[in-house]
Amino acid sequence: MICSIIALVGSIAGLGLLHTYVIYPWHMRRLAKLPQDWEPLEEFPNAIILMAAYNEEAKIQSKIQSVFRNHYPKSRLTVVVGTDACTDGTDLLMEQMCLEYPGLRHHRFTKRTGKPGIINQLYQEYQGKVSEATILVLTDVDAILEERTLAELVLPFSNPMVAGVQANIKPNSENSHESSNEGVFPDNVVAQELRYMEGEMLSKQGESRKGSVIGGYGALMAMRWERFEPSPDGLLVDDFFWFARLLQERDSQVVFAEKAVARMPLEGSRAIQFRRKRRLGKGNLQNLWIFRSLLFYRKTAYCYISHKALRWLSPWFLLACYGSCSAFIAMHWPMGENYSFALNWLALSLVLPVGFKLLTLPFLRWKPFKTRFHWVEHFLLMNFALALGAFDLIFKPNRHVWWDNHKASTPNPKV
Repeated sequence: MICSIIALVGSIAGLGLLHTYVIYPWHMRRLAKLPQDWEPLEEFPNAIILMAAYNEEAKIQSKIQSVFRNHYPKSRLTVVVGTDACTDGTDLLMEQMCLEYPGLRHHRFTKRTGKPGIINQLYQEYQGKVSEATILVLTDVDAILEERTLAELVLPFSNPMVAGVQANIKPNSENSHESSNEGVFPDNVVAQELRYMEGEMLSKQGESRKGSVIGGYGALMAMRWERFEPSPDGLLVDDFFWFARLLQERDSQVVFAEKAVARMPLEGSRAIQFRRKRRLGKGNLQNLWIFRSLLFYRKTAYCYISHKALRWLSPWFLLACYGSCSAFIAMHWPMGENYSFALNWLALSLVLPVGFKLLTLPFLRWKPFKTRFHWVEHFLLMNFALALGAFDLIFKPNRHVWWDNHKASTPNPKV
C-alpha cells in the first residue's frame, strides 16, 4: 500500500513536469504554425504609452527614439514616462527630450513608488483625458521597438473581441552570446535564457490561436484603455495580472502579435537571474491564488494549468520525484546499509542543485556532458529560486522592492 502511494505521487509529479516542459510546448509549437490574420484597421487608433523608469540615464534616450521612429501617426501617439525618484541624469534627459518630441510627457515622482504604483497613478491621472477607444501600451525601458512595431501591435484590435495583445520579445543580437562562451565564463547563462525566451514566445503564439495568451510579458504589451484595471498594492508580477484580468471576462481574447517585435538585452549573470526567478516565484504564487478561477474556465483551463500552474509548482514536483525515488531505494536497500544510504541520498536531494553538481563532478572533463550539465544545472537552480520565492511569500509577505534594472553586463570574451 505504501509503495503504491509513493509510486503514485512520483508518477503524478513526473507527468506534471513532462507535460509543462515537453508536451505542452510541443503542442503550442504545432498550433503556432496555423495562420492567424487580422482585418486591416480603417484608421490608426489613438495610443498612449505608459512607462516607468528608475535610473535609466544610459537607456532612456534610445528607448524614446525607437518609439517616435515608429511608422505610427505622431498626432495619435502620446508617451508618458514616470521617473521613480531617480538619482542619476534620467530626469534631466527627459526634460530635454520633451522639448524635442511634442508627444512626450514626463511625470517626476519624488518618492520611490515602483513600476506598478507608477503605472496605476499615471493611468488614473489620464483616465478622464483620453477616449475609451484609446489603446494603452505598456513597455519597459529595455525594450527597443522596431519601426513597424506599434502598427503591428494595434492591428489585432480590429477584432472587437480582442482585449489585449502581447508583442514578440526578442533579444538584442549584440547581447545574445552563444553558449560557446560558457567554458570560459561558467556563470554566463545567456544560452539557457535565450532558449527559454524563444520557447515562451512560441507558446504564446500557439495560445494566441485559442485567444488565451496566459500572462503578459511586460517588456511590451497593449490593451484597450477601458479594459485596464490597476494592479493591487503589493503585487509583484503586475504584467501577468493585467492580462489574466482580461481573460476573466466573457468572450474576451488576448492574442500574440508576431510581427510586433521589441528587442531587449538578455542578462547572462546567473546570480541576477536567480534573484529574478526568486522574485517571480513569490509573485507567481500570488497570482496563482488571485486567478484560481482561470483553472476552471473552459477557454483558459488547459493553457493556464499547462503553461503556468504546473510550471510554478515544478519545484515541488521535483522534490516529490526525488523523494519518491529516495523512498524506494531506502525501502529496498539491504537492511544493514539502509539508514546511512537513505540519509545520504535524501541529503543530496534536498540541497539540489548542489547535490547534482557533486554527483557529476567526475564527468565534467567530457565536453558534451559538460554542455548538457550546464542546462540541467540551470534548470534545477532556477527551480530552487522559485521555491525560495514561495518561502519569501510566507515569511516576508510585505517586502516589495523595485526590480533592480541595473543588471551586470554579460561577460566580454575579449577581456
